[in-house]
Amino acid sequence: MIAAMRHAIRTRRHLPICLIQLMSLGASAALAQSTLSSDAAKSALERRDYKSAEALYKSVLIQQPRSPELLTNLGVAIQMQGRSTEAIQLFEQALKLKRLPRTYALLAEERCKSRDLEDARPMLLRILNEDASDPLILALVAPCYLDLDEPIEATEVYSSLLSSSSFPKDLALIQLSKAYLLSARFFFGRLAAAPDSAIFVQAIRNARDGAAVDERGAFADAARISPYFRPDLSFQDAVRLWRHHPDDTTLLYLLSVLGSEKSINQVNTCIQSFPNSIYLDQLRLDMLADQEHEDEAIIGYERLLHTHPDLPELRYSLGMLYRKHRMWEEALAVFREQLAHDPQDERCAARVSESLVQLGQWNNLHSFLSPRMKETNPPLWATLDISEAAENLNNPQEAIRFLASAEKTHMSSRSIHFRLMQLYRRTGNLRQVQVENQWFKSTDR
Repeated sequence: MIAAMRHAIRTRRHLPICLIQLMSLGASAALAQSTLSSDAAKSALERRDYKSAEALYKSVLIQQPRSPELLTNLGVAIQMQGRSTEAIQLFEQALKLKRLPRTYALLAEERCKSRDLEDARPMLLRILNEDASDPLILALVAPCYLDLDEPIEATEVYSSLLSSSSFPKDLALIQLSKAYLLSARFFFGRLAAAPDSAIFVQAIRNARDGAAVDERGAFADAARISPYFRPDLSFQDAVRLWRHHPDDTTLLYLLSVLGSEKSINQVNTCIQSFPNSIYLDQLRLDMLADQEHEDEAIIGYERLLHTHPDLPELRYSLGMLYRKHRMWEEALAVFREQLAHDPQDERCAARVSESLVQLGQWNNLHSFLSPRMKETNPPLWATLDISEAAENLNNPQEAIRFLASAEKTHMSSRSIHFRLMQLYRRTGNLRQVQVENQWFKSTDR
């Protein structure tokens, strides 16, 4: 159907509502006896006056410095201003004081947005195992499962959100369609690589080429070959069975077919129930782009930016579209434009940095990131990227200084240990190679 579904459409139109509900629910007991400043801070957060909320929460925290709820609320106020690194630090501080599931979800979401996928992945798995019954938590982290190429888990998350009254149903349908399609592609990839799968692969290709009505042409053969194959299985039941029999070719075939069918069903439901959905419109533009009608897709995004200026994610989505097609010059221009529109948007700054890395513009990357390295705690992504720039500019010692400094506060980052290990080897410091190798092994998940 469309390769563009490898990128989830992120939207923050709904996200602030989730965050405000989260803080109201999570902090009500802790703030029951709070001052008028606490009430004013909460009101500012609810009306989305995030700068005022930040100032007020900082004032309240002087009196209650060890309140994990207040620290989380301050983190939300800062997060909504695009200052991801500061928000992460506040969420981490709150979690050291108390295990708050929704604060944990906020931290996982921020790590995902800021490209710290290595640390985000185990957190998302834990959330799915422990907090799947909380729709507010799922709403926060749902796009991350697609961003991390975890489509099977994404089907679970968006299926749950589809029945939640607090999440837009049209968005859930479109994201669920993406998750099913990516799942179908995942299983088809395994199917194509499996032995004795030619008859099943051909059945799917016949349907795609128009030579067959649907992809179920080899169901009879599958039922004859394997005792596990049952055409009446739901997608979820088939996944559970496949986990016990991951090499069963017929189950790979079944899941490829079911994923494709479920994906189409979600889109059709959205068309019938929400024909004017902005998310459906974005999906159509993704399809145009995937069909190499890039100019039409760009015009469509520009139209949406004009008609829906309250959806800043459209510009980001356009940049991500360019990124998906590895059109790094175009992506860089769009992300720079968004960053000029919102200088505090650290996520777009991370994408500007990534684009410069992909383009090999090491001098420009070094100049872009140098101001950020003067912050008290520079973002991890910035440290990793500027160290790569320094290394490519033939300055390995500077790269080592950046990484060694970040290592003090990111001891669990395997990326830092691995890069330091390479740099120390390059500079002949074999003792430090051994030290970093031990740290690298000790942080293995």
